[in-house]
Amino acid sequence: MSESLKSPIVTYSQDDLYDFIEGATFLATGGGGPKDVARDFLKNSGVTSVNAISSPNVPDGMSIAFTAEIFAPSAIEVKRDYMATLKSYEGLVSKEPGLLTGVLPGEVGAINGIVPAIIAGLTDSFLIADTQADRSLPELDMGLFQNMVPYYYLNMLDDGGGVVCQKSYPASDVDAMLVEKDVADAMDAHPELKGVGGFATYPMTGKDLKGYYSQGLLRPYTFDFARRIGVCMKEAGFESLIFTTVKEWLGSGYTPYRMFKGYLVNARQVAEKQDYGVADFISSDPLSSMGARVYYSNENMIAYHTLWVLVRTVPTPIEISPMAIGPDAICYLLTSARYGQGYAFTNEAFTQDYGDPDFFRTNEIELMGFPEPTLRRADLTANFEREIKATMSAFGETYQGPYIPIEQLQEGQITVDIPKSRGLKSESSCLTLSGPHPEAVIRYTVDNSEPDMDSPVYKAPLPLADLAGRILKARPFHVNGLPGMTTRIEFPSNIQGE
Repeated sequence: MSESLKSPIVTYSQDDLYDFIEGATFLATGGGGPKDVARDFLKNSGVTSVNAISSPNVPDGMSIAFTAEIFAPSAIEVKRDYMATLKSYEGLVSKEPGLLTGVLPGEVGAINGIVPAIIAGLTDSFLIADTQADRSLPELDMGLFQNMVPYYYLNMLDDGGGVVCQKSYPASDVDAMLVEKDVADAMDAHPELKGVGGFATYPMTGKDLKGYYSQGLLRPYTFDFARRIGVCMKEAGFESLIFTTVKEWLGSGYTPYRMFKGYLVNARQVAEKQDYGVADFISSDPLSSMGARVYYSNENMIAYHTLWVLVRTVPTPIEISPMAIGPDAICYLLTSARYGQGYAFTNEAFTQDYGDPDFFRTNEIELMGFPEPTLRRADLTANFEREIKATMSAFGETYQGPYIPIEQLQEGQITVDIPKSRGLKSESSCLTLSGPHPEAVIRYTVDNSEPDMDSPVYKAPLPLADLAGRILKARPFHVNGLPGMTTRIEFPSNIQGE
């Protein structure tokens, strides 16, 4: 990368763009498109460098448009073509003599970030270094700039250049759901696209863009944030480097979390309006029965702590409590020492159609999570909640609770385990509870009632046989008497010991 970030123009080399794809895949938390397709796009485009400029430095007269490629998740491996986006952009922003043009990415993701960069390189335009979000967002997220920017015109083409939707809007119209519905309707009306098309919208001048930036509607240098994560992946000690880079990005008051390390046990996926999936993991610690479960639909994700128990001699995960809920980030990182470097991937890699599940059964995965305070808007949390509930419903499960910030989940919950004996089978497996703070007293019930100050105090491991068919609730009570979060576990009646 030439020039510094303090310079008006930063030139990203092809290696920088590949680093971006790696970092963006990590940050996109399962959305934004598969990494291999993004790398294939970049390789086949012939783009070897891209000039990027941050919003405060754009000329007032620059002509800019937002661009994106739309893919149904199950079609992305089949139609590897960004031409729909290129043609949509060229149809909206004409390259007049002496007129500088810019391409604005909406979010950070492997496909959703690299396609605008490729378009910038192919059209000799500037890539705008700032985006509305530092990761992928649910649905089409046509609420660009928090529904505060009129979008004027939509230009959507298929990969052959055919018109899918061209529509103008009143200058005063900022109801983002209208354009989102228009795009969705256009996709439904053109099944021949198999879920693939490109669009360009939000045409604006450089002066407009600087005004939006000054209102805090863009996050600065998001493209470079993803690139730096990609650079960390190649270094020794990449886990710590990534953790530090994310922590610096979040700033004071927030921190990332190392939530879980383990191996994929199984994954299931069903295709409805989107590809809904669930993946179960088991801990890397051979003496622990803890696990993790992730429900996902692209970046719409919720991760649970689980406990592996025997039900009729079959190892079965029991959901305990969420460890992170979108819009907070849930990121995958391959940590196996045999590779000596990090590796990011999306949810699709867990399925036989798009990845190699057996690979993840023998190579350790870390789930890292971090807060996304700028995405904790009522409209976005509602979108995530809706999609998460739809995803869980596809597997006969329901999330009843509201969105809970990751810091509250990570710092306030009780840890549950059934410790294993090394090399031996225990005849009387016991459940252990440990509080989030050493001074907290854990009180519990086994009748589904809420623990209070009169409930029994946890003093020793609880025999698993005594919990069969019961609902355990445990809650920490701090020295000031204030209760913490309740952990709930429903045990099958036919549960067995190890």
